[in-house]
Amino acid sequence: MKKINIFVITNLVLAVLFSLVNICFSPDVSCAAFLVSAVFTGFMVYFLYFQVSVKGNLDKIFVSTKFLQYEPFVFLIAFIMRRAGAKGTSFAFDFFCVILWLGIFISGIILQKFFTPKKFESITGQKIKDFKNEKISRMLIKGKTRSGQKAKTSDYAKWFGFEILDWADAIVQAVFTVLLFQIFFFQFYKIPTESMVPEYMVNDRVAVAKITSGPKFPLSDVGLPCIRKFDRGDIVVFRNPHYTINRESEVKTVVSQIVYMLTFTLVNPNTDEHGRLKADPLVKRITGVAGEQLMMQDGILYRRTEALKEFTPVKEDQDWAVYNLHTENEAVKKYIKDLSITDEIYERLLEAETKRNALDIKESEKTCRELVKEFERYLPSVNSEKYSQDELLSLFTSRDLEAEKMYVFYSDFAQHLISLKQGRLWFNSFMTDWIDSYESFVKDGYVGGNLYDDSSFKLNLLYKIALGKAVVYIAKNMRDSVPSDIWMNSKEFLKNHEELKLLFHCICFQDLRNMPVFPANGDNGEPQYIPENCFFMMGDNRFHSLDMRHTEQEFLAKLTRFDNYSINYVSCMKPMYVPKKMILGAAGIRFWPIGRPVRNSKMNKNK
Repeated sequence: MKKINIFVITNLVLAVLFSLVNICFSPDVSCAAFLVSAVFTGFMVYFLYFQVSVKGNLDKIFVSTKFLQYEPFVFLIAFIMRRAGAKGTSFAFDFFCVILWLGIFISGIILQKFFTPKKFESITGQKIKDFKNEKISRMLIKGKTRSGQKAKTSDYAKWFGFEILDWADAIVQAVFTVLLFQIFFFQFYKIPTESMVPEYMVNDRVAVAKITSGPKFPLSDVGLPCIRKFDRGDIVVFRNPHYTINRESEVKTVVSQIVYMLTFTLVNPNTDEHGRLKADPLVKRITGVAGEQLMMQDGILYRRTEALKEFTPVKEDQDWAVYNLHTENEAVKKYIKDLSITDEIYERLLEAETKRNALDIKESEKTCRELVKEFERYLPSVNSEKYSQDELLSLFTSRDLEAEKMYVFYSDFAQHLISLKQGRLWFNSFMTDWIDSYESFVKDGYVGGNLYDDSSFKLNLLYKIALGKAVVYIAKNMRDSVPSDIWMNSKEFLKNHEELKLLFHCICFQDLRNMPVFPANGDNGEPQYIPENCFFMMGDNRFHSLDMRHTEQEFLAKLTRFDNYSINYVSCMKPMYVPKKMILGAAGIRFWPIGRPVRNSKMNKNK
């Protein structure tokens, strides 16, 4: 018994120390950490020390064993509660608490081993009762109790109650064991969206290796070191940086995991401030690494570094990125839920991009001036008045110049513009204001000095020219008093309408097909690069992935910053990188379903 008592005293001393270091006087939840750990330690001292070690009451070994089984879970909860308050704790303090917790955990496991009937008898020569319920049930079936007497109704009731408690105990312990397992070893993750199609389908289950990725104790920086090297192409699971991650949110996350598992995945209280389930964590592919500056144009990802000054395509990304899912093999497509981007839509997008890329800016300058002259020819003669640039800019709001509104209501816009006394001056500025200034922004053959800014500038011009042609055509017919039902069905009008539709279609995909230079250049124009131990992630299914290119909050943005009268569009573009410490682990084996058809890019590699 002396051997067992050594571990009993060790365990209880560590538990007392752990309780004492949790003393806190902040008026928040952190105060409860001491109460929880102290009360639990008090019960442990009573049963494990006074009843078993001092009095030798072997009937209390079963209860003591149950306390030992729950001990690491209760103290882990106390650990979390102590750090859930308004005031944080230092790394040194957290490290000391973790050492105490590990000591409690290891000594508790050893004691549980000692308290098994065979082991206890081999050490002490004394027998303890085996409380395994299956033995009792077999005896009750024969109508007898443990002592051999005839079973009564109360005996069956006790057995039934014990059975219920035994099941509840098993479930609770399983939940906390899985929680510990998920914190430090593996986490099983269900794919919630189609952002990684065709690599992963919705509801695929993958195992995420965490032990090599530096798992930490909740709400602390104490844990195992990260020994895994992440690189481009790795599919990783990481905390969503779009959400605020602090002590309060981390507590909610841990509690949500416990509730989620206790309710067999029926209840998930991990919601945002609007009551919506959090998209956290995320699973994406690493597409950019430290030391790189990225840019994406027409679905092609580019990179440059300090050594590689020019943007060059990232060849590997073209194997992963998918835009037209209809090109996948039929075996893969039958598992894809959203195939709304049809071949026709994608071909129209490529057509618009080709037209934009072929745009001659000098020819566009000429076209814009001609449209201004033609528009003035169709307007009634009025006395010319001078208006400041600010007055003209304030004539229409940013929302008025939004691409979708212009496309849907351009006929109303044209008629309203014609009726304004400032109409001809505003149209002149709208079509030509960019001409005198854009050349000063040309660098290395590109407006803005890079392909993204240059392409956005050209798309803005194309849309303005198409809109300008529609406005001029409507002005001409209004001057000639042609009924609207006639000119709205003419070939010229329908041709202009299709042109606007094509370009609006291209603008709708602006943030899904392209990304500005990231990180953005410094104020002096010097390139900035992704910092050390940081990564950039995107989903493979680029049209259906809200990833590190985007923010969840939509806003109105200019198509180009090089035109005061730029067309605007609804954007969610706000690139950000992810620190390594937010990566939970690499997504490895898909354990359910067992088999999935192979995507085309992998089939082509194997040929």
